[in-house]
Amino acid sequence: MIKNKFNKMQRYKQISDILRKYGFSMIAEKLHNKGIIKKVFFKRSSKLSEDFSKPERIRMALEELGPTYIKLGQLLSTRYDLLPENIVEELSKLQDNVSVFPWEMAEKIFIEETGLNIEEVFLKFDKTPIAAASIGQAYRGTLKSGENIVVKLRRPNIDKIISRDLDILETIAGILDDYLVKKNVVRFREVLNDFSITINRELDYTIEAQNYENFRETFKDNNNIIIPKVFWKFTTKKVIITSEINGLKISNIKEINNRKYDKEKIAFNIAKLYMEQVFLHGFFHGDPHPGNLFVVNEDKIGFVDFGIVGYLDDESMKLLILLLRSSVHKNSDKIVEVLYKMDSIPKETNLMLFKRDINYALNYYYNVPFDKLRFSDALNDVLRIAFKHKVRVPSQLILLIKAIITIEGTGKRLNPRFNLTDVSKDLLEEIRRDKLSPKKIFKNTYNTIYDGLDDIKEIPGMLNNILYKIDKDKVNITMNHEGIDEIKRELNTVSNKLSISLIIAAIIIGSSTIIQSKTGPEILGMSGIGLIGFLIAGIMGIILALSIIFHSWGNKK
Repeated sequence: MIKNKFNKMQRYKQISDILRKYGFSMIAEKLHNKGIIKKVFFKRSSKLSEDFSKPERIRMALEELGPTYIKLGQLLSTRYDLLPENIVEELSKLQDNVSVFPWEMAEKIFIEETGLNIEEVFLKFDKTPIAAASIGQAYRGTLKSGENIVVKLRRPNIDKIISRDLDILETIAGILDDYLVKKNVVRFREVLNDFSITINRELDYTIEAQNYENFRETFKDNNNIIIPKVFWKFTTKKVIITSEINGLKISNIKEINNRKYDKEKIAFNIAKLYMEQVFLHGFFHGDPHPGNLFVVNEDKIGFVDFGIVGYLDDESMKLLILLLRSSVHKNSDKIVEVLYKMDSIPKETNLMLFKRDINYALNYYYNVPFDKLRFSDALNDVLRIAFKHKVRVPSQLILLIKAIITIEGTGKRLNPRFNLTDVSKDLLEEIRRDKLSPKKIFKNTYNTIYDGLDDIKEIPGMLNNILYKIDKDKVNITMNHEGIDEIKRELNTVSNKLSISLIIAAIIIGSSTIIQSKTGPEILGMSGIGLIGFLIAGIMGIILALSIIFHSWGNKK
């Protein structure tokens, strides 16, 4: 326990030094003010803040802070709805540069997790890693059964490192939220929560293995896609073994050219397969960068690394398609309505200005020639408008936008004339046929009737329960009136002021009577008691008048 606290304290010191180094003293000082870091840890800020722009310093700081922060930066690299455009574009340059951990550590992890030695499982095993990432490291080998496979092993203690960093990030997110409370509707704590869920799922290779299985089952009848097979016998939270795809990485353009593959066809097939994942099946590969895509031949594309997967439920899918349809028909009112249903528009958003910007974007892209339209530009503009008007964008939609932008970029690398809209036309027709197919209509109708029958079965029991409670006088009706407390306060204030006014009037009338009757001792030839009464009434009247004036000013504000 003491060792963990000491390690965490050291990490706080390291983070504060890096923040100061890159000119973010405000955050470091806030950490100090919370009693987390002692002043002795602080060093003076370097001159980096003078030599580099703010976006560059943010990227450089994240790179120096390590894997957790790099991954967070990559997640933010499409958040035009959360961060200014110049920062988002700089974060897109973040690279997962990590060192390779020794083979001895890798072998130890494999033995501890599977209970087997390397020689017991593999016919051949290449001890030189083929890839090293922030979460794990990959190797190539051949099983005793003769199947070529890829082994991915989780980095030693990476779960503890990430857990520690997430705790610290929670403090930093709180500081940023307090600092930017009036500037952002989206809270950094919310972003951190999504990031925490994502990265913790990546740490568990059994979740990734299940994602492989789901995709294999979904695309089992599709001859254009290859999803590796998982060897569950050797798969644990820290180890995953999958079959190897015998193909070329999409990023290996030179070899693709050497084999004289039709790059235009490959780009089209990649995009089509991906859009099918999204719009036909409702779940999609969350990180389709070129390193995770393989060309087996012109007609077959392989997908690997399913650590991040996006899901769209039926309701989200309906809203997404409705959003796209509204965009096609340039219906800004419908777009706003859909966003309201998604609980994305805050109260402070100026709807008139929001609709104006939407209309401008719709008209601009509507007039762009179909073959010149870039999905990435359009989607980024959507996020920029969201940022400007503080509109919340659901995390799954953000993941989808990021993935589509990546796919379009990959297509452009293969074929400069590639356009995602060409794929969309064919896919939209396929979606229409799929939705109107007799099999799909029958399935949806059957499910609706089946669910309806279950609801109907419950109605008699629910009615019986209600009637029983009515009969036994056990039904309580509670009504909540919005604003009733405010009305109560106002009535209470008015009644008090009215009471004081009546008291003042009574004192004045009584004092007048006493003065006329000349009762009691005299002051200046008049009844002293009467004069005191007038004085009290005057003071009370002034106080009452001032309270009315101040109350009126308060309501105007």
